[in-house]
Amino acid sequence: MPSKISMGIWLPYAEALISILLSSAGQILFKLLMRHQTVGLQLMTQPLFYAGFLAYGISAVIWLQVLSRLPLVVAYPLVSLNFILVALAGTTLLHEQVSWRMWLGLGLIIGGIMVITQA
Repeated sequence: MPSKISMGIWLPYAEALISILLSSAGQILFKLLMRHQTVGLQLMTQPLFYAGFLAYGISAVIWLQVLSRLPLVVAYPLVSLNFILVALAGTTLLHEQVSWRMWLGLGLIIGGIMVITQA
């Protein structure tokens, strides 16, 4: 069983991941909403509108906890995981095309995150 010390080290990263997943989910929900809508007050009648904002709201609250536990210079680059998650969701759920250059860029982002979190 992991010790409390090792769990404490990883907890802010787990919280960051949850926050990032919720933020990405909010983006996907908004994209799904806007596939057949125009921007206007009628959006406020759509469940996806509220689901997207709920995902963002919960994400923001969890992110505040992350900021209380990690240095900003470590925490904020983790937000770039949104680029990867949204690209993956865009290709799998929305059937959007991603060029090899974008995949290369996403790979570089992952590499950068790995370097930053190891520092």
